[in-house]
Amino acid sequence: MIKSAIILFLVLLLVYLPFSRTPDYFDSETSPALIEKRGALIVASFQEAGKSYWIELPTEEFKSKIGQRTEIIYELNQPEHAKLNVAWNYWLVPSELAFALGIFLVLLGVAYATTNKPDPSALAEQLDYKKENTGKYD
Repeated sequence: MIKSAIILFLVLLLVYLPFSRTPDYFDSETSPALIEKRGALIVASFQEAGKSYWIELPTEEFKSKIGQRTEIIYELNQPEHAKLNVAWNYWLVPSELAFALGIFLVLLGVAYATTNKPDPSALAEQLDYKKENTGKYD
């Protein structure tokens, strides 16, 4: 039961991920962005339709990558809401994963609680069940 529940959970999670990202994965554009330092901030800057945009990056993670390029994803009608096209924080959001895992564990606990110790009357009914003798096409 647990193996099939884990497989079902992973399949549903993998189907959910591409259709729930913002900016939308299928309708968005990707572009290279330059990692640079602006004052105390480290940003990734890119241009769209002649206008310059930037997104703030985590300082500790990107301070050694200043001057390099990274890939960003954005919707053409809202380039100011761009995000880094990376696995962590675009595809795998920690709060979203924690919530999904919590729901999975609660539902697994409910399933285990309802099937682990059946009511004695229900168990007796299952043991006393006899299949009716029916015809071949009935």
